[in-house]
Amino acid sequence: MKIVIISSWFSENMGYAENFLPRAMAKLGNDVHVITSTAQVYYNSPNYEKTYKEHLGPAIVPEGIKLIDGFTLHRLPFNEVKKSLLNPFGFFGIHLIGLDEYLKKLKPDIIQVFNIDEFSTYEAAKFVKNNDVKFFTESHVHASVLQVNGKYNFKTYLMKKANKFRPTIKLINEITSKCFPIAEDVADIAATFYRVPKEKMIIQSLGVNTDLFKPIESEVEKEERIKLRQKLGFHEDDVVSIYTGRFSPGKSPNVLAEAIQLLQSRDSSFKGLFIGNGTDEEKAQLSSKSGCVVHPFVTVNELPKFYRASDIGVWPREESTSQLDAAACGLPLILSDKIKVLERVKGNGLLFHEGDINDLADKISSLKDIQARKKMSMKSIENVVQNFSWDTIAKERIKDYSKK
Repeated sequence: MKIVIISSWFSENMGYAENFLPRAMAKLGNDVHVITSTAQVYYNSPNYEKTYKEHLGPAIVPEGIKLIDGFTLHRLPFNEVKKSLLNPFGFFGIHLIGLDEYLKKLKPDIIQVFNIDEFSTYEAAKFVKNNDVKFFTESHVHASVLQVNGKYNFKTYLMKKANKFRPTIKLINEITSKCFPIAEDVADIAATFYRVPKEKMIIQSLGVNTDLFKPIESEVEKEERIKLRQKLGFHEDDVVSIYTGRFSPGKSPNVLAEAIQLLQSRDSSFKGLFIGNGTDEEKAQLSSKSGCVVHPFVTVNELPKFYRASDIGVWPREESTSQLDAAACGLPLILSDKIKVLERVKGNGLLFHEGDINDLADKISSLKDIQARKKMSMKSIENVVQNFSWDTIAKERIKDYSKK
């Protein structure tokens, strides 16, 4: 089966769906091609040069074709279209130049896109309309992304109304064979805001590369944990809570930092580790809290050792695939009670009242006992292997592609 996956941007050293799903599909014997732009992930971030360039390379890379992990990567030139008063709810962002001609050349059996409301999705839908190809979309937009303080704002309401009448969205949904929202709330958003027919949706979570993200399995990895903790300034009997991702207010890592500082006043063994990127002010705010260590962004291949050097994974707000990666490495999770992906903390974690520093501190403190953490750790690993492995997800996706 020849499968084309379209993604607006791509970086080889990241751990997103566009990196791991094609790899897993190729392992099953499929001819998999990823079409993307010459842009790296976060290429337009103000902090790209400072935060990402060292790890990912230049923000814009040359056009070309490259074999990666069993699939073929194709980079096309792009235009960037910004939102404007004349186009507040239309397509914006990356527009792949020459996508239609490229699809004609590749002649795929299947086209898979990762977002409903994008230039490339509409271009692919137009191609499928005139060719014998099956078309599949995904949706990754959680309710927490669109909501402010738990509510949809007026701008979001207008977007919902506008999408009801946009012919581009109508065509995309008509051409789509199946849409794969990654959670229940994402399916609700896809139906309500992006007008995807419910009968066309199959909820399917994002996954984990369990060849990369895995628990300590050798003496070498045990020693690696000890050395890395020492390097970061942690003792072996410290209880380290790790957060990875952006340090922006929307993710609320400061809530974890303040909870760690509160715990430090009672017990200095509680520590916080923050890995990712943010403004100098955001980083300074986190590192100013007692017991908190801030580490720069690291690539996906480096992340597992940091999870294995930690004891608890904490994400104070919103869903993140990093939560699954941490669980695969054997960490118990503490997540916001506002998340909708409760399957991620089924016997292997706790929920805290979002924004409540005292409650988060209490939840972290309740996991000081190493035996309690070990019990959850085993459940985390089992949960990921059975339900969230990219290999398992790829097998299910291929079955869905093959259905008439």
